[in-house]
Amino acid sequence: MDLDPAQSGALVDRFGDDRVRFVPCDVTDQAAVAQAVEQIEAWNRPIRMLVTCAGIQIVAESFDLPAADWKRVLSVHLDGTFYWCQAAGRAMRDAGGGSIVTVGSIAQDFGFPGRAAYTTSKAGIGGLTRVLAVEWAPSGIRVNSVIPGMVETPLFQRAAAQGIVDAEAAASEHALDRLGSTAEIAEAIQFLLSERASFITGELVHVDGGFRALRLE
Repeated sequence: MDLDPAQSGALVDRFGDDRVRFVPCDVTDQAAVAQAVEQIEAWNRPIRMLVTCAGIQIVAESFDLPAADWKRVLSVHLDGTFYWCQAAGRAMRDAGGGSIVTVGSIAQDFGFPGRAAYTTSKAGIGGLTRVLAVEWAPSGIRVNSVIPGMVETPLFQRAAAQGIVDAEAAASEHALDRLGSTAEIAEAIQFLLSERASFITGELVHVDGGFRALRLE
């Protein structure tokens, strides 16, 4: 669950019923992640699926990027992904298997100025995904990654409002000439989690509206 009270409140308002429960968790805190997994298991619902999608972005020229900002971005993206995969992966192993989807970014494939920490951490998620897929296959755990293009998330909207990114120009950078929606990314994640993808593991699946293809021509 998002640590931002506004975002968490929106989630509760939208999904807060008997079918959905929320656990606030700082993904950079390994002990907190382990505690969250224990709480989920205490609800007598074995963990079979996991999506790691916590993210932040700090834009700064690399000459001037403060060490604290570098560490914060890597901690949220890379440490957080590993901590959750490790804790939930142990639960899946004990339960007989499961499926994990990490969330990367098209930034990992390109040199976007001002995003050294973001790009590095997302590239690291791709490498981690492949390692875990190979290590955990004998335990019946599949691990894949979805690589979104530019999507109209709150993070993107804030960046547009601050003038960090031009939404119209960003849309034109995709072969489909538009931004993606969160629903479209969720559809790909849902597929990879499901038994329909039972022979897919260790893959980095681009759901990017042709962003990467347009640049690799």
